[in-house]
Amino acid sequence: MDHTIKRVETIPVSLPLIKPVLMGDNQEIRSSDSLLVRLETASGVTGWGEASAAPKMTGETLLGMKQLVDTQFSQMLLGQNIVDWAMVNDQIQNGIPGNTGAKAACNIALYDLYGKCCNISVSDLLGGRIRRQIPVMTLLANPTIQEDLLDAARYYQTGIRFFKLKIGVKSIEEEIATLNELRRLYGSAIFLSADANAGLCLVDAKLILQGIAQSNLLFFEQALASGDLDGSVQLAQLQHAPLCADESAHDIAHIIRWHEHGAIAGVNLKTIKFGGIGGVSTAAKVAHALGLEVNLASKAGESSLGTSALIHLAYTVPNINWGVTPSCQYLQEDIVEQKIVIENGSVICPTGPGLGVDINEKMVNKYRIEHLS
Repeated sequence: MDHTIKRVETIPVSLPLIKPVLMGDNQEIRSSDSLLVRLETASGVTGWGEASAAPKMTGETLLGMKQLVDTQFSQMLLGQNIVDWAMVNDQIQNGIPGNTGAKAACNIALYDLYGKCCNISVSDLLGGRIRRQIPVMTLLANPTIQEDLLDAARYYQTGIRFFKLKIGVKSIEEEIATLNELRRLYGSAIFLSADANAGLCLVDAKLILQGIAQSNLLFFEQALASGDLDGSVQLAQLQHAPLCADESAHDIAHIIRWHEHGAIAGVNLKTIKFGGIGGVSTAAKVAHALGLEVNLASKAGESSLGTSALIHLAYTVPNINWGVTPSCQYLQEDIVEQKIVIENGSVICPTGPGLGVDINEKMVNKYRIEHLS
């Protein structure tokens, strides 16, 4: 078979959520805007990748991601034999600085295509699965305490035991009350965390941490702006909850720096921040070697395509003690034939070649954005 890449296609999509996800810093997500990259060999084998546009996290817009792949990365991909996928990926990762979302979409597509051509799963490409299940973390991101408690109860009945409350949505008093009430209701049966999405000032972050000091949080994620290292050190010194870096942990150098200053106890890793599967795998190993905990996460609203990359990683990286946060379950409709399913608080790792998911091109076309501006 001829494994030369003969076609590169970029498809921007907008996937509506079942209900809005509210976040700190006045963010409200009603749909997920993502770039799909489709690679096809001369023999007709296809590989797919996905990356959500997250301007506040990676600095990329959906239009910019599409243009970069169309004008730059496609030239690095076309005419290359998938056997040389690692060299092609190295060109993409190092040929142009930044743009980790666009790189992630291409990287995931390369992993998928190579796996399909070699009849091997992505998890096996990463060295093989080292666990039989993964702890799925679910978001609580509602405007009222009651809605958060109702969601928690519903998810608890399905076997979920890891919860992350989005902070900065309600008043400080209400956020504290929600976390404390969740701990009162479920005690040690759940792992509870919070995420401010870089939306708090230092004074408010201290107030919240002091208010939930007895709630035994697994971690408190990204309380302050991404560059506020000094403030994060002050919060860490309070010792009310372990701190997790997300927006601040956008490359390995920053993870090491924040660790050296004692600002964090763990990191949130996403494919869009590290240029795809390989980058997250490396970052997870570095974090583990530093003694940091790891939470793997999708950007809110990624489909089962992007989520499958996350799940393969979750089964292979050395440490996921802070849980795994997929997001395809929040979509009204998915773009794969059989979506990733969460059962009893875990997700079964896809076992087919590549990512192990089959794209439903009818659904892709339904949610395709025809004109970007």
